[in-house]
Amino acid sequence: MREHFDLRIIVYPDIIAEEANSDMPDFVKQLYNEAGLIYNKSPRAACALLRLAIDRLCNELGETDRDINKNIGALVKKGLPETVQKALDVVRVVGNKAVHPGQIAFDVDDKNTAIMLMRLLNIIVERMITEPKEIDSLYQGLPESVKNAVENRDKK
Repeated sequence: MREHFDLRIIVYPDIIAEEANSDMPDFVKQLYNEAGLIYNKSPRAACALLRLAIDRLCNELGETDRDINKNIGALVKKGLPETVQKALDVVRVVGNKAVHPGQIAFDVDDKNTAIMLMRLLNIIVERMITEPKEIDSLYQGLPESVKNAVENRDKK
């Protein structure tokens, strides 16, 4: 007699580690979301995508050199906070490791590294896009007379 087996496939939904900041530029967000969908299956590929997302974010912030390190340096000269610079450097170095294996001593083959890079990318967007936008919105809510007084003060 032939036995029948009940084979059931359990499907787990793909879950992004952390949602992208709503102010993340669309083309950066696409890379971020793709990395979020694959970090469980291929952390190395996710890290490479996140490094590319940083390249694109630097472009969005006005830097267009092909060398991400030069772009970060230029952003620092424009007043990039040191904490954001450190975050960019972490993403750059870890992402480089994913693209060019063997250059640094640690391994990017774990999903925690990809999750950390996603978090850093959100922090960078928060500091460089969201916070300035929110502050500008608050400033624009001031009466015109106050804004004129501030502008006159700053001209001195």
